[in-house]
Amino acid sequence: MLRVLATTIKAANTDDGFLLTDSVTSPDNPPVSAPPQRRCIMVCQNRSCERSQAAEVLAAFRQHQSPQLFVSASECLGQCGSGPTVRVMPDDVWYCRVRPEDVQEIAEQHFQGNQPVKRLLHPRFHPQFNAYSFNQPGAVDAQLSSESASSK
Repeated sequence: MLRVLATTIKAANTDDGFLLTDSVTSPDNPPVSAPPQRRCIMVCQNRSCERSQAAEVLAAFRQHQSPQLFVSASECLGQCGSGPTVRVMPDDVWYCRVRPEDVQEIAEQHFQGNQPVKRLLHPRFHPQFNAYSFNQPGAVDAQLSSESASSK
């Protein structure tokens, strides 16, 4: 069965004529905000991450567990050289080298403020370019042209 949401259109008298407004989003009936997004936090518990306090990181995240945050131990996430690795879904944010003391910052800045913690972002999944990076488009060309100009 197909359901259709019907809204009524109201005409408000203004100096320039009539202004049509949708009753669902009128000032008398403010828009309804979307429910909070539920996140799944996966903390790698494989051997190399385990040696770098992954169990303590998992315990710290579990202190922040709520109806919007599901915290889970994970098998190997494939980033053994940069663990403990934490993956946040559905944001698809990867954190590396997370320490138990970093969890509070992640909880406040990412989960409450919707801003990932830049200093902990995994560079393989979240490359960050700067003025000194050769990974920027044109940076290698600029370097090569400056080297060839100085050799003349």
